[in-house]
Amino acid sequence: MFARWVPVYRTAAPATTGEGTTPAERHLPVPVVAAHGLLGAATLVLVLVLLAALGVGGS
Repeated sequence: MFARWVPVYRTAAPATTGEGTTPAERHLPVPVVAAHGLLGAATLVLVLVLLAALGVGGS
């Protein structure tokens, strides 16, 4: 989703010619996108730590 959001966010805002002309991704605030990414990465790390603590995948 980040790869889809960046190009849409960086393009110049089109002239307001009518309702529904801009993609929904354009309206996402930068702090929300950053927090979403950080929370996703933290979740992945915590799952890996839990699996290691449970001994899953060990030899």
